[in-house]
Order: sequence, then structure tokens, then C-alpha cells
Amino acid sequence: MPESPESQTPLQQPTGSPGTGRVELPFLLIVGLAVVLLAALWASGLLVGRASIDTPSYFGGTRSAGLWGASRHPLYGALAVWLGATAEAPGHIALVQALLHVAAALSLYGGSRVAGLRPTGAALLSAAALVAQSALFHVPLLVPESAANAFLLLAFAGVLAASRAARLLWLLLIPIAAVTAMVYLLRPASLPAILVLPVLFFIFAKRNADRRLRLHTLCLLVAIALPFLVQAGIRQRAVGDFNIVSYGGFQMSALAGLMLRPETVTRLPASVQATAQAILAARNAGEAEGRITPTPFNSVGERSFSSAAIGYFDIYARTYDDLLREIAKLRRPGESWVAFNRRLMAFAFATVATSPLQWAAWIGGATARLAGRSLITNAVTLLALVVLGLTAVPATWRRSGLGPSAGDIAPIAVIALAWLAATGPLIVVITYPATRYIDTAGILLPAVPAVLAAAMIEGLRAGAPAGISSRA
Repeated sequence: MPESPESQTPLQQPTGSPGTGRVELPFLLIVGLAVVLLAALWASGLLVGRASIDTPSYFGGTRSAGLWGASRHPLYGALAVWLGATAEAPGHIALVQALLHVAAALSLYGGSRVAGLRPTGAALLSAAALVAQSALFHVPLLVPESAANAFLLLAFAGVLAASRAARLLWLLLIPIAAVTAMVYLLRPASLPAILVLPVLFFIFAKRNADRRLRLHTLCLLVAIALPFLVQAGIRQRAVGDFNIVSYGGFQMSALAGLMLRPETVTRLPASVQATAQAILAARNAGEAEGRITPTPFNSVGERSFSSAAIGYFDIYARTYDDLLREIAKLRRPGESWVAFNRRLMAFAFATVATSPLQWAAWIGGATARLAGRSLITNAVTLLALVVLGLTAVPATWRRSGLGPSAGDIAPIAVIALAWLAATGPLIVVITYPATRYIDTAGILLPAVPAVLAAAMIEGLRAGAPAGISSRA
């Protein structure tokens, strides 16, 4: 039976684990990159901060007597007010978000090293997070994306570290639960993290020979899910809605509204037909007046939602918010936002259930947009792929093998996919992948080609024959 990580001496620890306590050169390089990033943000004036078009909506709950009945969760607005910001004046929020982001990226290095990754792999993972396109865009903005992403990085770092030993899990259990709760309270689109993080823990804890793997995974799942259950329970008692926030129905209503056809309305349950007819009428009026882009004709001269969703998804992506604005006007006099959202959720679910093939086409088109733009419009990923391509050429003609970092390719790929699973599904299933969602989902993807390139470079330097990997 393998020894537990607690009983191993430094010489017996898995390859890549920190054993001497010395500050590692790759970590110093990441710290240097962080300093350069902060200096660049400061010099460019981005740390002054600015509001975005969505900023006022995050302060609505803090000004309302009905705290849980607003369209946004009040947490970000409350934190911003506590830091001296308002919807009109960002105060020092950008600086705080930048420092939180840097701290989270550096913590990912530490968590990865404790979990068993080598210094190079951990550094590349941390660098991908540090200079992520999403972070650079959202750090200056008075919206919760930057903070939510930073807390999720902290959660990933904690889970990776906790997977090394049971004593670390018990030490980090509450902090992991707390930062994960911050993630989905700030950004409900990351709710899948409640399930993804325990799965990530299970994979790495098994890799590190956890003897009570199932029990530890279950404890982590319960700890992470508990804040969600408490918050949803509070809202259920206050406004009759067991959710983090009442927004998903409204957001999904445009997806269902784009799918609607007159014959679809007649197949819907009677309870939602009036809502469906109103949304169809609003969409038709918007199309006639040029506010909404209509579904284009396909090759046989028909307006096919499925064909457009699969082949021309960006048409729907560009007009999605236009339809949402039209739907927002359908809120009835005296109807609370919670009731309006609930009505739209019932309509959206009924439409999807009535037209499952069209919904499948939507998921296919949205997934293609997410995957394609994660590569094509992500500058950091493109840079990593270019470096990989340039490295592959000499590695091929010299028939060199891969260096020690090759051992980190699979673990880093798992971490990057776990991040994608925590941030991507809901933006495909209930809405469209906007650029800000795509950038968030792809934060850790550049680390995969980067570590493969690093392994090739190590092989070139070692002069290893083809098919033979160097060992640390």
C-alpha cells in the first residue's frame, strides 16, 4: 500500500513537489511579471477605474428596501460601497481588484506546487492566469467579473493544495468554501464550480494517494454547497425564490424568444402562451423596425432557426441583447422583478421542452463560438500556440524527446478543463457566449500549449533521442 503524503520524506515526495522551502526561480519570475503588470496598469491609468454600462445595475440592490428582489445580487455593490465606490465614481476599486487578481494568480502557483506540479508547469499556469485577457479587460471596470475570477483562482489553488494531504484539506476547507461562495454570489454563471471543484479535488487527491478519498470529497462538496443552500434559503423565505438571484429566466427568455414560431406558441402549455405571444409580437415588431436582426433565409429560402444557430450563430449573438431590451418592456404594472423573472423562466423552459432539436442546435452553435473564439480571439492563447509551433519545428527535425515538464501536460490540461467546466456551461445552455464570458472561460487554456512547448524546449536542450523523455 502506498505511503500517505504526510509520512513521506522530502526525497520520497512525488516529483515536482516542493521539498526544500527555497524560493524557486520560476516563482520569482512570476512575481516579477506581476510587478510589471501592476506598473503597466498604473502607468496606463487603468487603475483609476471606470464604470461600464452594467455598473448601475449592481448598485440597485444596495439602494432598495427589497434587498433580495433586485435583478442583481447585492454583494458586489455592497463591497464596492464599503470600499468607497459608487456607480458614478469607482474610487479605489480597480486597485483593489488588481491586487486581488495578482494575489490569486500567485496563489495558483503555490497550490499547484503543493499538488505535485513541477516549477515550470506551475509557473506557466500562474502566468496564464496573471496575464489573462479577461483580467486585463475587467480589472479596471466596476463590475464583478475581475473579483469573481480572482476568487475562483483562489478556490482552485486551495483545492489543489488540499488534495495533497488530509491535514491540508481540514485546514483549507472553510477558506475554500468561503472563496467559492464569493465566486457564485458575485457571478452566478459560475455556479457549476460547486460540482467541478470537488471533482478536481477527487482527481488530484487520487493522484496523491488519498486513503479516504470519497469521504474527503464529500466533505468538500458539502462545505462548498452549504453557502449556496443558505443564501437560496434566505431568498426563498424573503421573496419566494430559491435561487442566488432572480435573473436566469430573464436572460434565457431571449434564447427562447429567438426560437419562437407561431406554430410553436400553439404547442406550449396554456399557462405560458400569453407570455409567448407577447414576446413573439415584440420580436416581430423589433424586426420590422430594424431593432432586431431577423433569422436569415437558408439555402432553400426558409428562415430556419436551427440552420442559423449552427452556421451563423453570431447573428443571434449580436441581436440577443436587443431582444432582451424588448422583453424587459413586457413587465406588467405592479409585477415584481422576481415574479417577472419566474414567469419568463416558465416560458423559457416550456419553449425548450417543446423544441428540443432547436435548443440542441443552439447549444451546438454556442459551443462552437465558445471554442473557436477561445482560441482565435484570445491573444495569450495565440501567443502560446505560436511558441509551440516554432518549438515543434526544431524538435521534429532534431528528433528530440520531451523534457520533465511533459509530466505536467495532463494535470494542467485537467485544471484548464475544470476551469472551463466551472465557467462555461451556463453561458451556452441558457444564454449566448458573449466575449466577456468567453475570455473568462479560456483563462487557463494557454497553459496547455505553453507547457508542451516548455517540455519540447527541455528536450532540445537535453538532446534526448526521440521517444525518450528526460526525468527530473
